[in-house]
Amino acid sequence: MRHTPLLLGLSSAAALALTAVPAQAAPGSLKTVYGWAKMSGDSAMIVTPTKATLGELGESGLPGWSLGKKSGKAIRIDYTEGLRFYQVNKKCGKRAAGYPHDSYTRKGFGKTECGPGGLYEVLRKGRLAVRVVYDPAGPMAVKVTELVLP
Repeated sequence: MRHTPLLLGLSSAAALALTAVPAQAAPGSLKTVYGWAKMSGDSAMIVTPTKATLGELGESGLPGWSLGKKSGKAIRIDYTEGLRFYQVNKKCGKRAAGYPHDSYTRKGFGKTECGPGGLYEVLRKGRLAVRVVYDPAGPMAVKVTELVLP
């Protein structure tokens, strides 16, 4: 077994811990923002934070989000291959057709899992109501979820 000078004298578990590369930021350092996202280049979006309230779509009993007043400065957030994007439409990259929505959770989030290409295609067609979990150090998006709107 070949050792580098830095790792000499360490146990194999300690050497493995030093050479392992973390996949994501520590969970405590991630932030969440609700708002409107629009495209900014090929692999970034600008999110305008707003106050978000979960409610009901009319008298249907179905969940829906209302985005209210702007609640902060716009944030430019990058996204890459590791991004998890969940949208309302069953076909990735297509905009939601409206009520009744295709694929959503009990909390009014998109349920169809797509990649960053799907997010790019949807943002290319206009702004999108989203919930973004991101690492503020980059800032780099970890998870983007489309919101069901009334």
